[in-house]
Formats: sequence, structure tokens, C-alpha cells
Amino acid sequence: MAEEVKKIRVFISSPSDLKKERAAALKVINELNQTLCEGLGIMLFSLTWENNTYPSVGEYSQEVINNQIGKYDIFVGIMAYRFGTPTSKAGSGTEEEFNIAYENHENTQIMFFFKDTPTKLSKEIIEQYQKVNEFKNKIAKQGVYYREFSKDFKSVIRNCLTQYLTDKYVKKEEHISDAKETLKKNQINSYFVKYHRRMQEKLSSISVLAVPNSQFNLKDIYVSQSLEKKVLFESEKEVIKINRFPEKLIKRYNKILITDTAGMGKSTILKYMFLDLIDNKINGVGIPVFIELNRLNKNYTILNEIHEELNLTKDIEKDLLLNYIQKGGFIFFLDGYDEISIADRIEVTKDIQDFISMIGTENYYIMASRPEESLASFRNFQSFIIQPLTKNEAFELLSKYDTSKQKIISKELIKELNTGNYESINEYLENPLLASLLYTSFNYKAEIPLKKHQFYRQVYDALYSNHKLVQGQKPHEKRSKLDVDDFDRVLRYVGFDCLFNIGVQFDKDTILNSITMAKDFCGNMEFSESDLLNDLLSSVPLFTRDGTGFKWAHKSLMEYFAARFIYCDAKENQDGILSEIYNSDDISKYINMLDLYYDIDPKGFSKNITLPYCESYLSFYHNSIVPSNISKDLINRRISSLIWGKYAFALTSNKKKDFKKQLFKQVEFANLIIRRGIANHGIRLFFTYDIPKKNLFSLFKRKKPNLFMRSGFKYEKAEWLSIIVDSFERDKVFVVDEKTGDDNEEIYAAINDMIIPNMWFNLDYQACIKEVERINDEIAKIKKFSLFPKHPTNR
Repeated sequence: MAEEVKKIRVFISSPSDLKKERAAALKVINELNQTLCEGLGIMLFSLTWENNTYPSVGEYSQEVINNQIGKYDIFVGIMAYRFGTPTSKAGSGTEEEFNIAYENHENTQIMFFFKDTPTKLSKEIIEQYQKVNEFKNKIAKQGVYYREFSKDFKSVIRNCLTQYLTDKYVKKEEHISDAKETLKKNQINSYFVKYHRRMQEKLSSISVLAVPNSQFNLKDIYVSQSLEKKVLFESEKEVIKINRFPEKLIKRYNKILITDTAGMGKSTILKYMFLDLIDNKINGVGIPVFIELNRLNKNYTILNEIHEELNLTKDIEKDLLLNYIQKGGFIFFLDGYDEISIADRIEVTKDIQDFISMIGTENYYIMASRPEESLASFRNFQSFIIQPLTKNEAFELLSKYDTSKQKIISKELIKELNTGNYESINEYLENPLLASLLYTSFNYKAEIPLKKHQFYRQVYDALYSNHKLVQGQKPHEKRSKLDVDDFDRVLRYVGFDCLFNIGVQFDKDTILNSITMAKDFCGNMEFSESDLLNDLLSSVPLFTRDGTGFKWAHKSLMEYFAARFIYCDAKENQDGILSEIYNSDDISKYINMLDLYYDIDPKGFSKNITLPYCESYLSFYHNSIVPSNISKDLINRRISSLIWGKYAFALTSNKKKDFKKQLFKQVEFANLIIRRGIANHGIRLFFTYDIPKKNLFSLFKRKKPNLFMRSGFKYEKAEWLSIIVDSFERDKVFVVDEKTGDDNEEIYAAINDMIIPNMWFNLDYQACIKEVERINDEIAKIKKFSLFPKHPTNR
């Protein structure tokens, strides 16, 4: 039997100049119906002349309104400096409505509110305002206790209605604990208001490496970027420009994952969307919550972080907060998944998943990360990547960094880039971070380095000698007294330690300990660890403050110094470190560092990364059972695909929810991921990744394009779909290996197009053989030279 709900009618009365306050009251009533009232067994019904009356005839117009409004339980009156239009029975419609409520005040709760007015009023308004004051004095004499407010009427009316409804409808003896809990939940609203103000201030002000020791408003420096949906087929491609919060996109997908390489602006996009939600008061989406995931660890959960960021009092327990969030209507921005400590990654990932599961599907989620193996755990998120900046967008960004009126530096840089002499560094312009560092580098030394590691070195030199960035400004004194090279030596060790052991974010004790270890490692250096930390925060701003802790200004700077440590300082441990990275189960963590290392030490990279990569492919190829009746190009494409993982597919018309489980039981490999359901064809494609080295694919494609061959599709989508549907029986799983479909080259090619239709580049068998021979020959020559160095003979 359904519970009986008591209906409470609330009449809102005011002159016409208080539309915003009337709207706020209506909104609060709706909110209370979804929170407080549900637990009290009541329902509020709002009454206003706009929404609850219709044209009719009476002795006078106000009488028509009075009759149609009828009886009510709560009277909410609001006045500012206008009194209103006289009626035949009172000085204004609002006064007449009050008089009716007052006559029945024993059965009607009267709440009257007066808004503070400007100190200066026009002559036309003064007369109206005098009438408001007279009315205020009159109702005070009648025993009416009224409230005054300035701007935030929504909070005032919410608190008053909450207290009244709790006092009247909660049975004190039986439900005192429920009443307290309800009050606490309503208090949380005010905490979120304060939280948004703090976050608005925190996220709006950003520092950029392009202009050290300065602050920008994020919206002033932001250049609209585009997100591209990760799809299997070109026809399903979807691109959206992020020039405001993408309301339709988040409502369509509910959970969104933005992945891309270092410096593409993932965090900036999340912050921009968060601020847009707050600044423009976008309703109907959700209450935004911004979470920096690198703050989490196995002992500090996502709920701990929200509770702390809201500054909730101790009496508002985490369980109560969780219950509040479970009501829905929130949008969580989860930033920096790749910056979670490796040591805590498993526990934190589970905590995030458990949190999402506990708070239900009535909330939205946007997560940002560099590509990571463990992101496979979030397969129910729709993946997007960030499209590269166009040249015009990059030039717009460079111009924004130039704060001078004449914009001389940015104009000179853009002019130089337009000469056509720098096509090899187009990637700098496609990446927001590299574009900003390009500005820094050019500002310091009016030339453009062509190699990425030289580019980063020039940026470091610019930051160390940042007085050159602003003409006429004296250099910032270095408290540590270290010169540019010694400072660099310490940073190399610290960068390596952070990449492998600490992470991008750290507390003061941790980073001071790392600096002490660097000091011992370098030897012959005398400086204060605290002084060097201060230098890194101000005079050489490679670190920034993060609450009570610190972090690198950007993760890629840490990776640059770590790469240089391996090359310059690791000595006999160099090969061992690179081999350990290559064999790491989390190699994605090191991709950007390896990108930099390739330019610094191409021979070391070839020996420890390229060689085992090619050898593993060739070994896989040689151990494969190669069909004799299929063309070599198709075989090469199949084997190049299968080295990244295993694939399976099934054809079925079964739409039952448990069909996935039935499929899983027929497949022997673990960590199965449903990749794609192809509508109207009954095809379900799924896969698992066994080899982390797949993450090296994009790096090798850029650095070693000679290892790859371009291979387009054999068939159009409709053609290969038709071939597969006609060739395989239904309700059976087919695991794809190097021989699947080899009884017919047409079927074999169709399977290739299905499992990797967007993989246009495959490792080339012959090219890999030649690369292995070249590297081994290079290693042999280095060994021979080191054992028997030849010196020219003096004659």
C-alpha cells in the first residue's frame, strides 16, 4: 500500500520587480521536494499568480486572483523598494494578499522578507519605498517577525522553509535522528556553494611556463580545442568543439574518457568545462565536482577527497555525503588518472570504480588521462581523443601568451614559422604545451631548435635566466647559489626519482629528501635543500604549489630531466634501466620520456627499445602458422594485428542481457573486453591485450616510420560485413588467429578489415629484419671500438 503524502500549498506573493526572487523560491521548493520532503512524507505545491490563475471576471482584478489561488498553508511575501499598484481594498496587490493571509494566520504560516535596497534611489522610486517602510512598520506592530536579505535569497528561503517543515512535520521523539540527518543534508547545499566559489578562484587563475611568475585567467588564455570520438569506422566519426560545456555530449554518453599524449591540454579542457558550468549557471546538467586523482592513494579515497574539499564539518559523516550524492544530479571531473602513484594504482582504480558503482547512474563522469593499460578497467566510458591544434589555433595561442600591446615577439615567431623552414617541428604547433614552450624558447633566444630535447634545454635555460624574458628586469637571485649546469644536474636526479618512485605530486618532506639524495649523488655541491626548493617555486619555476604540497609545473618537464639522467648519469646502469622500462607492465607511463630519449640517445634507444621490439615481432611471426594460399600482404597485416592482443567475434540475434556471459564462457583468454556491437548485423567483436608493447606503436610510427607499411582496407564496410555474415554460423564464438578464414582469401581479408579497420600501418616483416641487422652491426662496431680503439699514426 502506497504511503499517504500530505500536500502543503505555498503561495508566493510580491510586486513585479522581484522576478528573480520568485524564481529562486520556486526552485527551492522543487529541491526540497526531492530531498527533505520525501523523508517527511509531504509534498510542497507552489502557487503564484503567473502559474496558477487564468483570465476571468470579478468585482476587481485582484479579487479574481484571490479566489483562484484559494487556501494555502504557507504565505511567502517578498518586497524590495516597490510597493505595487493599489487595489480597491489595499495599497497594493501584495498588501491585500498579506491581509488575507494574516486574517487566517492561526492556520497559515506567514514568512515575509524585505530586500536591502540601494543607498541611492531615483525620485520616482522614493515614494514607493516610503510605502514599503510604512508597510514594514505596520506588520511589525501586528506581531509579524520578518527577515531581511541582501542578494542570496535562495539560501535564505531554503533555510527558513527547511527549519519550519522540520519543526512542524518531524515527530521529535520518534524521528529525532532522521531530522538531524535531513538538516545535515540540507546544510551540504551551502557547502557546495562555498566549494564552487573556491574552485572558481582556484581553477580560473593559472600560471603558464610561457610567461614565468605570472598569472592568467584560464578563459583569457584558452583556445577552443576539439574532441574526436574513438571509433572503428570513419562513417561513425564524431568531432565536437569545446568552446563551452558540451551538455548534449555528456547526456548522450554519461561517462566520457579523454585520453591523449603529454601537453595536449586534457586538464585545461576539464577545467574550462567545469568553470563554464559554474560561470554560466548551466541548469539541467549537474553539480560539478573537480577531483585531481593524483591526490588519491590506497589510504585516501575519492570520498575522503570530496569530504575534505567541501570542508564539511566532522558531524557530517562520509556515509551521509555518499547518500546525498546517490540522489544524482552531479557531474564529476576526474583529472589526471595517469598521475596516480603506480604503487597505489590498483587500489585507487578499484576505489574509483566502487565509487561510481555506489553512486549510481544518475550522475555524469568525465575522466582525463594519458593512455594507460589500466584504463581498460573503464571500458564503459566512451573514449575521445583531442584533435591537434591547427596552425591558426596555434598562432592564436602564441598571440595570447604575448601580453605586450605590440605583440612583437609573437608576431616575429609566427613570421619565422611561416617561412616554411620548420616543417619538421609541426608537432610543436599541434600540441598546446609545446606551442607554449616554443614561445618561451623563442623569447629567450630568437631561434627555433629542431630537436625536442634541445627545445626543452632551451626552455630550461630560459627559465633559469628568466630576466631575459622581460627586458630590463634583473635576474631572480638563486638562493641555492647553483649555476645553470649544477642546477641541471640536481634536476636530472630529481626528475628520474620522481618518474620512477615518487610521482608528479609530492609533499614537502618527500621532495626535500629527493633533493638530499640528488645532492649526495652529484657530490661536491654545497647548498640548502630548502633554498633549492624555493628556487624551483620562484626563480626557476619548474614546480608549483598544490594545496599543502607541490608538483611539477608539467609532467613532461619531469620526463625530460629523467631522460637526461639516464643518458648523462646512469653510466653502466643505462642499458639495465632501459630494458626494465621496455619490459615493464606499465610501459605507457614512460612513452613520453622515451620519445625524448630517442632524440637524446638514438643508439641507446635502438639497442634497448627498437631491437627487442622488432625481435619480439619477428619471433611471433616465425612461430605463427602462415597459410600458404593467402597473399603475404594479408598475412603480414593479420600477424601485425595479433601481436597487440587476441581477438574473437560472434554472430547472434540474441539480445538477452546474459548473452555476454555466454560468450565469455566460450573464450579462454582473460580480461575480455567487448569492443563493438555492430547494429543490425548481429556481430559482436571483443578482444584482450596481452602485450603492453602495443603502447609503443604510436611512438615507433613517428620515430621509425621505415618499420611500417601502409595497408588500406581490402573491402568497404558493407562488403566485409556481408562476407562475414554469410560465412560463419551464428551463436558461436570464433577466436581469430593467423589462420582463421584461410580457406578463402576473401574471408581472410574481411576478418582483417573487421578486427582492425582503423589500423592503416602495419609492421613490415622485411623492414624489421633489416633494422635488427643494422642495430646488431652497430652494437658490434661499438664493442670493437671500445676493446680495440684505433688511433691515427703520427708520421
